[in-house]
Amino acid sequence: DFILNSNVCNPERPLTISPWLLETRNVHNPSDPCRNVQIPDVDPYSMLVTDQTGHTQQEFSMAAGDFLSIYSNSCQNEKWDGIVCCFFLDAVPNVIRYLQVMWDMLRDNGVLLNFGPLMYHWTGPKMRPDDESFDKYLSQHGDMDSRYLTSVDFTWQDIREILINIGFVIEFEETGIPAMYTADATSMMNTSYRCVHFVV
Repeated sequence: DFILNSNVCNPERPLTISPWLLETRNVHNPSDPCRNVQIPDVDPYSMLVTDQTGHTQQEFSMAAGDFLSIYSNSCQNEKWDGIVCCFFLDAVPNVIRYLQVMWDMLRDNGVLLNFGPLMYHWTGPKMRPDDESFDKYLSQHGDMDSRYLTSVDFTWQDIREILINIGFVIEFEETGIPAMYTADATSMMNTSYRCVHFVV
């Protein structure tokens, strides 16, 4: 939102940040954490401008807040030609509900494009053998947001079936695509995901 809507910085007047400044582990050279990065490298607004007056015909939405509270409103139904998710589906507490809302949002022939892993940020603590019942498990973790305790970690094949059952048609899919997230190329350690990319 800061980059898209604030008009504080753009590629001609970038903002300089030092994202690795506090990192002390897996560092090759003392100067590595002090490196600067200038953002943005691409002006998203200029990519949407369609005429010489600076007006845009496309609608683009990025909103702060919970996706469901913004887009599950019926006024969003059949209003969107496309939805792009990048490292998003595994960051939601209920994948099925989010996919159903995306289905409702899309117009006929609308497209949902996804790229990312299935890391599942909402995974709760595992039930242990000594948890005598689900109720006991819930009472032991009653201080947590309940969505952690009811979230389901689906496999890609599960999600594929869910998409089809909702009504989506798989137009393209590729799995095992290597990708890093918030990675420092000079670090001695990075996490690499094997992502799924699909278009429905």
